Amino acid sequence: MPRKPKMTQDTEEQLEFVEGDGWKACHDKKRELYTAESYVAGYYDLYEIGKDTYSRLKTERLDRRGAHELIGTGRHLYKSVSDRNGSYDIELDEDYAALCPWAEVQKTGELWGKELTDLAVTLFDSEEKNREQRMKRRTNN
Repeated sequence: MPRKPKMTQDTEEQLEFVEGDGWKACHDKKRELYTAESYVAGYYDLYEIGKDTYSRLKTERLDRRGAHELIGTGRHLYKSVSDRNGSYDIELDEDYAALCPWAEVQKTGELWGKELTDLAVTLFDSEEKNREQRMKRRTNN
């Protein structure tokens, strides 16, 4: 499991945030990287988002659902679920902690293995943005 990178004062100064009900987005000015988290009653998701998405989150008055839907158009990095069907966590990108050192990732259950995660990414259309990244990692190891 990745360790959360230590936040330094320099790191904190390069980060800009915007947040709303059940979500938070970050612009890492030094890396020109945009990321976001969304959370609601037992569900936590972490995404890499685009500049346009970040701008919309910053300027539009979106309700919770609208913000979550917009954030969900990004590349899924991490998912945690804790509901009546059980608790589980999925690292869709193993580098999620380095990409989002600011995030307070909610871990609730057993971490899915790489093979099960690869299978889910292959099967589910919602995870299409992760296929190329996971295939490259698989062929390089």
